[in-house]
Amino acid sequence: MIPSAGDPLVTVLIPAYNAGPYLRDTLVSVQRQGIDDLEILVIDDGSTDETGRVLAGFDDRRLRVVRQSNLGLVGALNRGLDEARGSFLARLDADDEMHVGRLVAQLTAMERDPELLVLGTDYEAYGDASFRVRMPRSDRACRQRLVFGSCHCGASVLIRRDRLVASGVRFDPSYAHAEDYRMWCELSEYGRLGNLPMIGYRYRIHAGQVSVLFVDEQRATHVRIAAEHALRTGRRPIAEADLRALLWPEPPARVGPVAAGRSLISLTGPLLRAGRAALSVEGLRFLGRKAYEATAGALR
Repeated sequence: MIPSAGDPLVTVLIPAYNAGPYLRDTLVSVQRQGIDDLEILVIDDGSTDETGRVLAGFDDRRLRVVRQSNLGLVGALNRGLDEARGSFLARLDADDEMHVGRLVAQLTAMERDPELLVLGTDYEAYGDASFRVRMPRSDRACRQRLVFGSCHCGASVLIRRDRLVASGVRFDPSYAHAEDYRMWCELSEYGRLGNLPMIGYRYRIHAGQVSVLFVDEQRATHVRIAAEHALRTGRRPIAEADLRALLWPEPPARVGPVAAGRSLISLTGPLLRAGRAALSVEGLRFLGRKAYEATAGALR
């Protein structure tokens, strides 16, 4: 795909549904990236709140709004893939923010490594909770992480759009609520993956987000993707019960050293079995972090 004259360098794709309370901050975070050669593409997925008014009142010539009847997140994302014009596609959710400097850093890294297809960053949470999440750095580490879950914070990524289009990979509605994880598994067959060692994304924690409203469906889909990816790449799938125990351990009923010890003991079997199925440096680091989080929670 050869970009047409006048096409922007980057399309920042923002699917939006009833995001009025947060959307202006999201758009301002794109303005602060310091890149003029981009389009801010908002797919208004049938919003019924003040989303439309926020967009109408936002003064930026680079903003392009596409309105559609409500199709859900996957439908909005795929409409965005069809509408995007940039050589690179950046993702952003309508209730979150880009960290200053994210796009410049990603574009610089992409220029240095033409084989990079998807490049994300670490992210930090804010709002109802506060923490930082470190994502795997190298292509090898990303592939090792895909055995257990997504190797990217989905809305932190920058993607080469020509190669995305050539691959034919799209967001799959049959994997709704974990559609990003499925896409990285598929795109891993077409190019290199990576994450920059910087916070590039600010993830707002609030009661109305998808991961809260659809947590059961999200987890079931996640487990299915992990099993399918293992089979597709010639690995033995991690047993569903073990994967669930490691990724979403039951919170301890009590707090204290005894409760922490019991939490760790309950994870021993799943850790050993998962390690045999997918032993790797990234796997050990990732599973070790999960075990630490589970036991630390009982010591608070």
